[in-house]
Amino acid sequence: MTTALTIEPVWAGETVAVLGNAPCLDAELEYLPRPIHAIACNQAVIKAPWVDMMVSIDANWRLEADGYQGVRIIGFESPDIDACFLPIRYEEVVIGPAHTIHIRSNLLAAIRIAAQAGAAKVLLVGIDPEFYEANLQAPGTVAGLAALIVEMTTAGVVVERFRIPDDARSAADVGAD
Repeated sequence: MTTALTIEPVWAGETVAVLGNAPCLDAELEYLPRPIHAIACNQAVIKAPWVDMMVSIDANWRLEADGYQGVRIIGFESPDIDACFLPIRYEEVVIGPAHTIHIRSNLLAAIRIAAQAGAAKVLLVGIDPEFYEANLQAPGTVAGLAALIVEMTTAGVVVERFRIPDDARSAADVGAD
């Protein structure tokens, strides 16, 4: 049974990682400083079961995620699912001249949740919106993320993609030869 969730500013002033499931996730997790508060977008929880929250708007996680013990957030009420319910808004996304679509996205919802929880900075880990659009039938992800970053920046929340440190990248490149 779902329980209504109220987001409190429990991470006021902190950095929060939002984890996606792009191919870069494994490498980026290896270099992500911990401890860090984190929210997994759906299937990312399989590779990072230590996260504080998981957002799966449609509750379509795979069986491998069934053992996850943190806070599960879904976007609808259900008597059959043990999770927290949070009304996830549709984002209005402009994707071309005079063309607007409305999307609901685990990624955009997780960023909003991190900001509502007080995050001063959101690190996007394993996030590749171009990959999502090309491979996961997620139109509007690139434009939606760009618009949300502008909105968050205006509100004082820094949102940036996590990058593997240059010294670690150099060592990995040398080892690949």
